[in-house]
Amino acid sequence: MKNQIMRLTAVMAVLSLAMSFETIAQDKVWSVGPEVGVSLSKYGTDAGANDFKSGAIGGLFVTYSIVNTFGITTKLLYSQKGASFKSVDTKQTLNYIEVPVIGRFFLNKEGNFRPNIFVGPSFGFLTGATNKVGSNDRVKIDNYQTVFNTFDFGVTGGMGFNFLISDDTYFIIDARYTHGLSDITKAPGVVNNNSFGLTAGLSFEF
Repeated sequence: MKNQIMRLTAVMAVLSLAMSFETIAQDKVWSVGPEVGVSLSKYGTDAGANDFKSGAIGGLFVTYSIVNTFGITTKLLYSQKGASFKSVDTKQTLNYIEVPVIGRFFLNKEGNFRPNIFVGPSFGFLTGATNKVGSNDRVKIDNYQTVFNTFDFGVTGGMGFNFLISDDTYFIIDARYTHGLSDITKAPGVVNNNSFGLTAGLSFEF
């Protein structure tokens, strides 16, 4: 894991340096706002046969950018992950407080439409888990801390689309994939989270 973090840091540093040339300093360096969306997640590696399940994502983000081609975004999100097991007609949901920290690289220097790509680490903190069998209600797993590891480290990346809708206000869409590097269970074997997320929100610059 240490080597993977070092490689990710090196890639972000090189991309930041490459895109820093001919940039323009910005008067307004902060932007904040809410975002909500949906996720599709499943387990990987040793989890056995499982399928994607849908979930919810929602929270707040802060972006710091002193040049118009690069920024650093930190998010505080409620994120539902887990998987679906069709063989036993069960959907398992893991509820995380997720904190991605991403470098955001804009593909143009200015304009009403600002496409961008982003990559960075993601830190997840498990707050609860449920099982849903068939059409029954969700059942809370009371002892989830004894079944699952409560910290989940991963790498996230994707593409964003920022649309100017008024002065200093953008409508934003982020599409990302997060690959978990941690073993999320305390059972034998290694099980990791894999999830896709699509969120929309508003960004207010100041």
